Amino acid sequence: MRYLLIGSVLLLAILSAVDAKAQHQHDRSGGQSTGPVDLGEINFPTSGSPAAQKHFIEGVLLLHSFEFGRARRAFQAASSVAPDFAMAYWGEAMTHDHRIWGEQDQKAGLAALARLAPTPAERRAKAPTLREKMYLDAVEALYGDSDDPEVIAKAYSKAMEALTKQFPEDLEARAFYSLSLLGLTGTTRNTENYMRAAAVAEEIYEKNPRHPGALHYLIHAYDDPVHAPLGLRAARVYGTVAKGASHAQHMPSHIFFALGMWEDSIKANTDSMKTARDAGQGGYHPLHWLQHAYLQVGRVSDASKLVSIVEEDIKTTPSAYARTHLAMARATFLVEAGPDAPATMMQTVDGSGVASQVVFANHDLAIGLEHLRRNEVRSAGQMLEAIRQKADSMRQARTSAIAASRYSQVSQADIDTISVIEKMLAAALEFASGERDNGVRNMKSAAEAEDRLVFEYGPPAIVKPAWEAVGEMLLALGRKEEASNAFRNALKRYPNRRLSNEGLSRAAP
Repeated sequence: MRYLLIGSVLLLAILSAVDAKAQHQHDRSGGQSTGPVDLGEINFPTSGSPAAQKHFIEGVLLLHSFEFGRARRAFQAASSVAPDFAMAYWGEAMTHDHRIWGEQDQKAGLAALARLAPTPAERRAKAPTLREKMYLDAVEALYGDSDDPEVIAKAYSKAMEALTKQFPEDLEARAFYSLSLLGLTGTTRNTENYMRAAAVAEEIYEKNPRHPGALHYLIHAYDDPVHAPLGLRAARVYGTVAKGASHAQHMPSHIFFALGMWEDSIKANTDSMKTARDAGQGGYHPLHWLQHAYLQVGRVSDASKLVSIVEEDIKTTPSAYARTHLAMARATFLVEAGPDAPATMMQTVDGSGVASQVVFANHDLAIGLEHLRRNEVRSAGQMLEAIRQKADSMRQARTSAIAASRYSQVSQADIDTISVIEKMLAAALEFASGERDNGVRNMKSAAEAEDRLVFEYGPPAIVKPAWEAVGEMLLALGRKEEASNAFRNALKRYPNRRLSNEGLSRAAP
């Protein structure tokens, strides 16, 4: 048995040496990016020809910054130059998996792989080195047969972990392994997994502080109320390292929001939005974050102009992406600006074709609260009924399967969120109708339920933080000490929030 073990170890060493030699022989183009497209720097040698490798490296850089459409075109350019370049098809397939956004287009991912060869075995045979074969093994696991997203996520992460152990100097394997850990539970934050992902990304950062994946995944890993300060270093760097990617310019604002750094957030999202729109994209995600930051510092006119941009775009391109962000922007404006909000902010937005109605229910909540501010109780009641109808439709559409688009699925987190929204407006109606103790009690219950929701920094997932609403109710009753505690609770979740800060000042003795 001892001799058999020694022989196995020697065989493994020989195979590894042979593969390393083969990898060197096949690496005709190096793989070191020089950052000419302002996307960061990586070292990812492959068997591709120099011409194909150039496109491939650009695709990987874009992939790390979640610029999926641009990355896909780069990988397709690589396979066009070198039709048998297996890693180009790996990259294209990877662009169809957006696990931490809760999206995967399995059909498109498998179609990309099928263009290399019809079966996993035939595709694997196209890869000339063990390392590239293992990358293909991992993406095959990512598009496995299971209907359970968590089973798929675990299989993929395990495959990436094996790759990092076989090739410990491969920083790209480590980067995608870090991302796989973030994606183990989809859109649901799991602190243990996220800290494991951070540990992997930190090691990459130490070796390459301009690695876009390391910087990006560190921000995601630290994007929670406890760990956000640890992400400030990556936030300061990422947008400048990868300034050719709109999403990279936006991501630092996740940490800036966490720390209430509104001017930094404004700069990050202004740059991100400009990069997106210069490329012919809507840029509505950074636009909404920019609008929220503007309203925190009193730049109401600037915030209004941003809403007008989306309204104008929708006249010609009424996509789900544009319509959901218009609903978000109008809801945010109503809550943050109150009486200064233009009348158009009260106009509901078409939510047809979108399975999860949380965004549109948020707008209903904002409209309902504005009606109550105006003492229009009946109209507020109509908005509560609209929320309830949306909640009922979402419960019927609930699915556990991961879909190609976030707009075509409803998660349990979505249902939990709309339930809080419903409770909030119902409690506000009770309070406005004279049932003040019940209103306060039920709004506190909604706030406690909001505390249990999955949380990431950014504009509030529920447009009016429930603890802030509790504080405002208690202030109206003259219960200043209790109101102060409620506002402090809101500020724990949303640091340096203007309305909660103002409420805390009014509640001071």
